[in-house]
Amino acid sequence: MATYYHPAGEGLDIGGDFCDVFPLDDGRWAFLLGDVCGRGAIAATTTALVRHTARAVAPLLPGPEDVVTAINRALTNRPDSHGTGFVTLVYGQLTPTPTGLDIELVRAGHTPPLHLDTHRTARPVDMPGVLLGISPHSHVTSRNVHLWPHESLVLYTDGITEARRPDGDMFGDQRLADAVSSAAGVPAAQNVIEAVTQAVHTFTEGDDIDDDQAILVLTATEPQETPAAPPT
Repeated sequence: MATYYHPAGEGLDIGGDFCDVFPLDDGRWAFLLGDVCGRGAIAATTTALVRHTARAVAPLLPGPEDVVTAINRALTNRPDSHGTGFVTLVYGQLTPTPTGLDIELVRAGHTPPLHLDTHRTARPVDMPGVLLGISPHSHVTSRNVHLWPHESLVLYTDGITEARRPDGDMFGDQRLADAVSSAAGVPAAQNVIEAVTQAVHTFTEGDDIDDDQAILVLTATEPQETPAAPPT
């Protein structure tokens, strides 16, 4: 696992991007990455509400859909003084297996994660799901992904894909996928981070970013025994 966070501007104001990874009681792990509308103290309050709700309810509920529904309920029930902005989120749970990692995840209005496979191809893992904190009905659907050894799941915020260079051109989804695919070697997760951040820095010609950037990379490692070959 590897993470990256770069605040916008000089980093003097609290940003809206956040991520978290924590263990569950049965050998699984929970992870989340998201973006809160706005900045400053209100954004920090909303970020804390999302993370604390997830940590509190995840051990008690069956799966990601239920956890995200609980987070949405907490957001729609917050007092107006604690903010009324929306939240985008990817939340999932992973289980180590003899052949890698089984992952169940939910996307709620967030940028689609990328699955980097054994052929070094990065494809979006898309699934329906609306923004959180807008309606009491979350309408999310989970998706299952298996990571074979050396495969990765890459979560990121839109500060990456919407980074712009001086002429206004945007980094975009395809450049991100190309950067993720170019990462190679061990440790794989950190190499993906470095490939993406270097590609963004080169594209923007080193200009200061105007939106927070966050990345979370989960990579399956080699098991103790040789697994069956992944499907071709």
